Amino acid sequence: MNYQKYLAIIIPKAGLKHLKATYLTWAGVGFIGSYVATALDKYAEVAYAAYYTNAVNDAVGYKFWILLSVIGLLLLCASLPLIYLAEHLNRFEITVKKLRQLTYTFFVVAFDEGALMIGILVANFLHASEKVTLLASKSFLFSDIGFFVLLALCLANTLLWLLGEAIYNHDDQQVSGLINWLIKTPLKFALPAYLVISGLFVHLITDQ
Repeated sequence: MNYQKYLAIIIPKAGLKHLKATYLTWAGVGFIGSYVATALDKYAEVAYAAYYTNAVNDAVGYKFWILLSVIGLLLLCASLPLIYLAEHLNRFEITVKKLRQLTYTFFVVAFDEGALMIGILVANFLHASEKVTLLASKSFLFSDIGFFVLLALCLANTLLWLLGEAIYNHDDQQVSGLINWLIKTPLKFALPAYLVISGLFVHLITDQ
């Protein structure tokens, strides 16, 4: 199986153009907002300028992004068995649809928050100002916002989009991409993998 077939499996119906457009929208807002705050920074003694400069720190919600992501992943773990039953036994369709829609909402909001956060960090990476650097370092608890940190965040955020759009397509309200592939995998392979991965994930969350 070549990479094009793998891409066809994992890409949801929304398509990569939607991913690109959403990333550019939210990351662009964060990026431009950081530079506006930087421009106002030289007027920091003025009350309104200081207010908007500090707004950059409020927008970098790393912990909130983690919270949304964890809730989405826990909902996904709870949803998958019901999605499988709805697909193969035609049961719980209404309940499953509502649960998929809720899971989709958490994933998509987390993705939007992550894209905004990444835009701010890209501005920081390009040395928008010393204040932005300090704000980002304080919020993220990273000593250095480097290329590989940004890449890791982009990959993790993209995974949230892939899962969210795969579990609920806004147009036809069906599953696609990774979720469609998972529920069509034979149960003898899918069930052990689901139990191991879900168990490890829940243990990781509760252990912290």
